[in-house]
Amino acid sequence: MASEREQKGYVSNPFLNPIGFWQNYLINWIEASRGFYENAIKANEHWLKAFWDPWLRAAGLERKETTKVE
Repeated sequence: MASEREQKGYVSNPFLNPIGFWQNYLINWIEASRGFYENAIKANEHWLKAFWDPWLRAAGLERKETTKVE
C-alpha cells in the first residue's frame, strides 16, 4: 500500500522545502514593519501636538484640525 505522501502526489524537493519558511518570515516582517510605522505616526502626532501647537498659539496662528481617515 502506498504511503499518504505518495497518494497525495507529494514530491520532496530540497529547493522548494524552505519556501514556506521564507513566506512566513516575510509575512511576519511586513506585519512588524506595519506596526512600527503605525506607532511612529502616532508618536509624531503626539510630538506635534506637544511642541508645534503651543508655538502656533504663541505666534497668534491657529492650526486647522484635519479629519483622520482610518
